[in-house]
Amino acid sequence: MTTTGGIAIPERPSAAELAAVRAHDAADTDACIAWYAAATGIPEDEIREAYQRLGGQADN
Repeated sequence: MTTTGGIAIPERPSAAELAAVRAHDAADTDACIAWYAAATGIPEDEIREAYQRLGGQADN
C-alpha cells in the first residue's frame, strides 16, 4: 500500500478508491489556485488557464 496526500492507495485500487484520490487532488488544486490568486491578485481563470497549458488538470 502507498500513501499520497494522506490517503492510502492499495496496490490495485478500485474505481471508487481512485475517484477518492482524484477528488482529493482536485480539491488541493482548487485551494492552491485560490490561494495564489488571493496572494497575487491574478484572476483565478488566468491561473487555471496557465495551469492547463502546463499540463495540469485544473478543469473542475
